[in-house]
Amino acid sequence: MKDFWQKQVKKYKKLVFLAPMDWYWDSAYRQTIKKIASNIFLISEFYSTHSIVYSESIANRVLTHAKIENPLVIQIFWKDPEMFVKAAKIISNPKYNIAWIDINMWCPAKKIIKSWHWGSLFINQNIAFEIVDVLNKSTNLPISVKTRLSFDWNQNLIDFAKWLENAWCSLLTVHWRTTKQWYWWKADFSQIYDLKRHLDIPIICNWDIINYDDGMKKVKNLDGFMIWRKSFGNPWCFLPWNINPTLREVLDIMEFHAKKLVETKWERKWSLEIRKHLVQYLKYFPWVKSYRKRLVTTESLKNSLWVIDEIRCEFEEFLGEEMNSLKVK
Repeated sequence: MKDFWQKQVKKYKKLVFLAPMDWYWDSAYRQTIKKIASNIFLISEFYSTHSIVYSESIANRVLTHAKIENPLVIQIFWKDPEMFVKAAKIISNPKYNIAWIDINMWCPAKKIIKSWHWGSLFINQNIAFEIVDVLNKSTNLPISVKTRLSFDWNQNLIDFAKWLENAWCSLLTVHWRTTKQWYWWKADFSQIYDLKRHLDIPIICNWDIINYDDGMKKVKNLDGFMIWRKSFGNPWCFLPWNINPTLREVLDIMEFHAKKLVETKWERKWSLEIRKHLVQYLKYFPWVKSYRKRLVTTESLKNSLWVIDEIRCEFEEFLGEEMNSLKVK
């Protein structure tokens, strides 16, 4: 199990991931992504160790997943190593069939940083190393870490990463900014290329990657890349050759995604969550404005499917055309 990622790199050469994003990348979305791009690796939304340890209902909800999502990673965060151990014991239960555990050491949210979670572990390195070490001793699942270039440029990425590797981190993902830079600065690729020369474990890059082809250009000597927000409304971004879906394919995926949300969540929660997705799927559809209000106020699966079917009927002659080729009416 611990050499899981080494085997994947040997098999695929370059690994492609759906990066974690809270409130978006739930089971329904992950199933939708895998329906289009079966060879990518999925990382869950991130969860606190406390929520998994102290709520059996939350643990069952976030760890239970469909077979199509395998191999699935669960990303967790906190600052207390013992809480990581308790969470790992639950996540490692064979009934959940989780492939590995990822530790969130990259998020820059100020409220959480002040509590010494997430990206602040770059300046609390002894705790960071202890977390990885105790996790490896408490579970057979491989442990990976997602971090940034540094906290505020006063920390050395290579030293930090080598310590993580020595603590038996089996894969490292690096977001191309410091914690203090949040998401607003242009990504710095050079330091991660240099980092790879100092480590034996796989190194994955994240951020400012538009699609599969763009990722393959930027990955260079690294072992893979993640796509984050650019997949929102465009799961086809994980396919090579910059494939553009037809209107028919987009509508079919919208229907698939909506039905999966109903299967995995209750109707009211589903109706609130699907709204943000439906409009995004059609963001390049020139006639979307006439359907926007209905899509963002849907209250049921039935209503959403009505809108999708109306688009199919009204634009039947365009169903076979690629979305980016449609002309504004």
